[in-house]
Amino acid sequence: MAASYNPGWSFHYNPETVNFFDVAIEVCDATLPYVEENLDEAGGAFLPGAVWCPWSSRLTREVQAP
Repeated sequence: MAASYNPGWSFHYNPETVNFFDVAIEVCDATLPYVEENLDEAGGAFLPGAVWCPWSSRLTREVQAP
């Protein structure tokens, strides 16, 4: 499902499940385009448990809740 703060992508983070990480394992890393292309596989072998920890991510600003 798309969200106003994530234009251009058909998915978004659930704010109640967002955590920050210092270290992440390779199985939860993926780029935005790869996630978009493989959403139907998320939660299985791709992004097990629906956990996504993109290594190239960075915090740029806080988005206010809708």
